[in-house]
Amino acid sequence: MISMTTPDAVAAAIGRNVRALRQQRRLTLDALAAASGVSRGTVIQVESGKANPSIATLVALSEALQVGVASLVDTGSDPRVVVRRGSEAPRLWTSDDGSTATLRIGTDPPDLVELWDWTLQPGDAFDGLAHPVGTEEILTVISGQLTITVGETTAHLDVDDTVMFQAHAPHRYACAGDEPVRFTMVVLQPGDAGIVPPEDIASRTTTP
Repeated sequence: MISMTTPDAVAAAIGRNVRALRQQRRLTLDALAAASGVSRGTVIQVESGKANPSIATLVALSEALQVGVASLVDTGSDPRVVVRRGSEAPRLWTSDDGSTATLRIGTDPPDLVELWDWTLQPGDAFDGLAHPVGTEEILTVISGQLTITVGETTAHLDVDDTVMFQAHAPHRYACAGDEPVRFTMVVLQPGDAGIVPPEDIASRTTTP
């Protein structure tokens, strides 16, 4: 068995990681070469596992792919499994009435997927800003009643009801009953949908 720390094993891991990250970001070989300043021939050599790239090349590729160098040299071949304990999930929004929005987990760019856990108290609501075109949200009501308004369209959801909508228009979630409403929400924002403005990220991540 070949040790995973041998030069050949490391080169193979770098090639596998660079190729996977490039494909995830929908970059051609030419696009990655242009973004990193590394020649196309070198990128091909790296992806094929036939080259042991210099530190400068690794740094240039990692910056172009928007990851750390450690992600490029990771020799693990098992599927990535990320566990976030309930106590680790950040509560990113609260209201004076006690409503909350907790980001359970999310992916890295370019294709963003976020899982949110919401509770709205009776009479409370949240107004979401328009996302880039291409963004979609999926909500399922766990308990209580929810009214959602997207642009000029309003829908009422009861327990176990699910809605999916394009989120490039302002939208509003509101508790529709006398009891708190709890719902889960998945936000899907493909990499070509655009970048969330920094001021929005500061207040709400991709926010709902």
